[in-house]
Amino acid sequence: MKKIIISSLFFLSFLFIAVSCGGDKKDPYSDTDTPDTDTDTTVDTGETGDNDITDTGDTEKPDNDTPEKSCNYSSADNRLKPKNEEILFSGIIYGEKSLTKYIYIMNRCYTCDAAEPLIIYGVSIVDKDGNSDAGTFTIESNPTENGSVKLKNDEEIEIGVSVVASTWTEQVRYLRVKSNDKCKPEFDIPLTAQTKPSGRIEVKTMDDNEDDEILVFTDVINELENEVIVYNKGTANLKLSSVVISEGLSKNSNEHGFLIKDGPEPGVSIAPDDQLVLKVACRNDKEYPSPLTGELLIVNTDPTEYGANANKKITLKCGPNVEKYPTAKLKCEPEKVSVYQWAILDGSESSDSEGGDLKYLWSFATTPGGISLDIVDDSNRAGTPLNNDPSSKISRAAFQAKTKGAYTVRLIVINEKGVSSVPAECTVEAVSDDDLAVKLLWNNKNSDMDLHLINPEGEFGDAQSDCYYWNCSPQYSGERPDWGEEGETKDDPFLDIDNTDGIGPETVTINKPVNGTYTVVVHAYDTSKGPSTAVVKAYAHGTEEKTASLLMNQTDTCWKVFTIEVGDGDGTKKSIKINEITPAEVYECSRPTH
Repeated sequence: MKKIIISSLFFLSFLFIAVSCGGDKKDPYSDTDTPDTDTDTTVDTGETGDNDITDTGDTEKPDNDTPEKSCNYSSADNRLKPKNEEILFSGIIYGEKSLTKYIYIMNRCYTCDAAEPLIIYGVSIVDKDGNSDAGTFTIESNPTENGSVKLKNDEEIEIGVSVVASTWTEQVRYLRVKSNDKCKPEFDIPLTAQTKPSGRIEVKTMDDNEDDEILVFTDVINELENEVIVYNKGTANLKLSSVVISEGLSKNSNEHGFLIKDGPEPGVSIAPDDQLVLKVACRNDKEYPSPLTGELLIVNTDPTEYGANANKKITLKCGPNVEKYPTAKLKCEPEKVSVYQWAILDGSESSDSEGGDLKYLWSFATTPGGISLDIVDDSNRAGTPLNNDPSSKISRAAFQAKTKGAYTVRLIVINEKGVSSVPAECTVEAVSDDDLAVKLLWNNKNSDMDLHLINPEGEFGDAQSDCYYWNCSPQYSGERPDWGEEGETKDDPFLDIDNTDGIGPETVTINKPVNGTYTVVVHAYDTSKGPSTAVVKAYAHGTEEKTASLLMNQTDTCWKVFTIEVGDGDGTKKSIKINEITPAEVYECSRPTH
């Protein structure tokens, strides 16, 4: 009997020890012990920065990394796994929307082929407390928009997000992915947006008028001075390239009009939260003052809101009955035209408070690449050009768009007393049905990057087979390339502009390219004042197909970006296949002779 009891106790002790040891054994596929061999990658559609995807480990965020108590993954469990720990938007210009960035979510299990799939129920954007608050972030590509998505082992989905830079401070939100992951049913991925430091102009006119876009001088006898205060509300220096009276300038002490007194030197900089006082004066007749109008133009380096204030204009009004000056009204019809189509410029609704006849001063404020173009009478398009003719009485004019791009037309009307209106402007965009387009941008305005499109069997720098600034841009006099059918222009390339003092874009287009394989090359023409990240976008039939970016830091180096294969297609439009050249490499290249 004693032997039986002792044997029973020994067996129970052994069983207790075995169970206890088994309880401490770690699951080889648990969340903490499974080696993570996934490679962190993301698709960046053109946003530039030193490191767009990071894992700082210190971001204050909802607790992703602490599973529910005693929650471990088995090898057969579905496990939600993002390929990246964070989406970082860096270098966004204030007031602008970023490009869309993508993150990939996958089902990372090990032996779950026969198991139920991972179900993604929805995605949303929340704040650090987990509340629904997207701020200025937007989900651009939502795979659960039409219902939940099921993922088998190693299957993945992509989620696209963008953001608007509405503040100078860093913005942080979280992309929340809801699923049937047993340990992390709500998985939060940090979204961080950083606004690029830049200057931002604000102007205040020191007069009794509440509108800071207008500076009013009341009764002027001989000469009256007023102030315009220019503020820098940004986070970097604001440079004033020039400050001029663009309309209504008084050239000497005997001439009516406006002048800048003690103006700043060209290129003066205003520090953040600092200001600069401009003194603007109006000259008028002592005995017979008349109402005068003009314009103060402040050209500056404010890049915010897509450069809306880079040419800051202040309307100037001076003299008695200043509100009785003529008013110019201008309408462009249509606002978008095809290349070689005519645009009609209608100024017929312009008026004068005195009811007299008007004269119409027509000009271009801007044209693509600075090309010269005639403005003519719409009823006699073969007639004498009207550009800058102050005696013209033509109220309805027209011009023919010669190249792609934006044309800004300016109209000033002059009444019988010689009083000019405030300028009126309208913009016409010329587009075409180009099959092929390539665009280049870069992020350092002190660098000079050039875009080259080389035809099949062509060579870099060859003026006949390589489209670049000298032979393809209207700014230069190089012989235009004649590709494909001789004399036919639709199969020839065109470069809209050689941008030498900005960050692009430079765009090459071909309306109807001939068949063959084209090559896209970026040439670092000058990086002596710092490196630059080049971003190249390729379009087929108006749709962006490929984007690639690369840091270039040495003058006279090149980067072969894409090959573009053009074929006959379906007979209605060309077949265009764009291939990125990988790995991306920078190599030394000789500068074109022109």
